[in-house]
Amino acid sequence: MKQFRPSSSLIHRCPIGITCKLAGISAIALWSLMSRSAGAQNYADLPDSPLAQTVASISAPQADVEHNPAASPKPANSAGNGNDQTICGITHISRCIKDLAEDDKGIFTSPLRVRTKDAYWIAPLGAATGLAFAYDTNAEAAEGFDKGREDTANTISDFGSFYASGAEGAAIYFIGLGRHNPKLAETGRLAAEAVIDSGTVVAATKLVTNRERPIEGDHQGSFWTNGTGSWHWDSSFPSDHAAATMALARVIAGEYPRWYVAAPAYTFAETISVARILANAHFPSDVVVGQAIGFLTGGYVLHHRALYCCGNRQSISGKIMSSIDPITDPGTRTVGASIEIPLAR
Repeated sequence: MKQFRPSSSLIHRCPIGITCKLAGISAIALWSLMSRSAGAQNYADLPDSPLAQTVASISAPQADVEHNPAASPKPANSAGNGNDQTICGITHISRCIKDLAEDDKGIFTSPLRVRTKDAYWIAPLGAATGLAFAYDTNAEAAEGFDKGREDTANTISDFGSFYASGAEGAAIYFIGLGRHNPKLAETGRLAAEAVIDSGTVVAATKLVTNRERPIEGDHQGSFWTNGTGSWHWDSSFPSDHAAATMALARVIAGEYPRWYVAAPAYTFAETISVARILANAHFPSDVVVGQAIGFLTGGYVLHHRALYCCGNRQSISGKIMSSIDPITDPGTRTVGASIEIPLAR
């Protein structure tokens, strides 16, 4: 077993310093969140998971479910809806509304269920957020203002807005319906649901934080600069683009835990997040917290709604988390990672 430890100074040598530092900070945040996911990768083992009641009835291999509608599982409890076996869909909009309401209740009360052992992923996530906050004003000063760059970044980020991400999830759903592929349809349906859930959390957080955007005020990203006299749904913290795209990516990667699916999904989410900073629309901390919200919401929806996801198969996050460890140097505000590469079985 050999270990590769990239020097943190590589970040300083990167030709696009802002992008590299943000990517490093985001990597720590994503690592902590994926560690949480890997620690609970078999959702059927979780006592409050609907799959605990349905997994016994799923006898078809995952590959068959993806391509053969006849292999569809026959759940005893349809994704946590009690005795109501109706599944959210284009013909059951009322069920979708109920699911969203149940999601909001579970998500907003989830901090009450945090346990001591959750520190193993909360601590690095908090460290990443702290690094991002510490780098906020430096990033703004280094970035400056460039109209051409901002226009390009805004064009790119339009593909990852709340509405675009929801539409992308809906498109996957309808493609799944058209191809008679229930797993693909579920992926799109849950992706759209996760995007909506993340939007609710983001909107509430924006309202209570009321942070100025990089182009506003003294460009320091101050919170409540005008006191409580005004409330804004469109404040800077956190980024709804980052949350929506990460929620979308989390569901897609969870339903199809293969590297060639997960890598493009998360790359898309990261690209949109970086674009929001380069467009002077957000600070790094806005993006990091937005990504965390999106990842956690997507995981929540998978945990409570998915019928075809996961089973006993190890997720892509579970496969890589044991080989990657973050490296941070708060003194120089640099980050890196150690990667263990097995050279023999």
